[in-house]
Amino acid sequence: MALNNAAFNNLTPNAKLAMVGNRLGNPGLKNNQGSTFEVYDYIDVTATIGAKQTLRFFESVNTKSFPLSNIQINQLGVGEALSIQYIAFSRIEEVIATGAISTQTALVTTVPGLCLSQFSILLDNSRIIKVNSLTRANAAFNPKGGTFANALFFPDTDLTIPPQISFTSELTIPTNSDTAPVGSKVYYGVHLFGTGAILNLKTNV
Repeated sequence: MALNNAAFNNLTPNAKLAMVGNRLGNPGLKNNQGSTFEVYDYIDVTATIGAKQTLRFFESVNTKSFPLSNIQINQLGVGEALSIQYIAFSRIEEVIATGAISTQTALVTTVPGLCLSQFSILLDNSRIIKVNSLTRANAAFNPKGGTFANALFFPDTDLTIPPQISFTSELTIPTNSDTAPVGSKVYYGVHLFGTGAILNLKTNV
């Protein structure tokens, strides 16, 4: 029994995708093409920069276009799934006159006071990550970063986003010292990375 429990506690990302698909009545998910997967979204904070606020990522991606998001709906498509292995919170600046992205930096590196921001990830309003701080994305406290320059947030389990279920991420930030340079907009963003599945027509059709 102990060995069986250990097996379930150490599932690979691919096995986790298959297990979740089976539980949701989608056993064909395990036959789909494996892939490196990423979804991301950025929110313009220029007008409220430095203030305490809650940002809801992915909620309004239908109103955005590249490069501010890489999806047009806050659901993965048929046959798609993502096992979240690490998360990046970042900050970009956009030159208003040209629309050019001039910088991309790690959020907690550029604005250290945001390490105490709290975030959640929600699947159809059920929280799968609940009010964690960004402390472990601080290089000084990063448990899996590998180097002191790493500002990624590593979840302790590979959380799965199944196909066709809406998802959002909330980030509540405290009052901070961030400012927007003259002539630029500032955006905060979240990137969810991991092993994914995409539709395999040879197997599924």
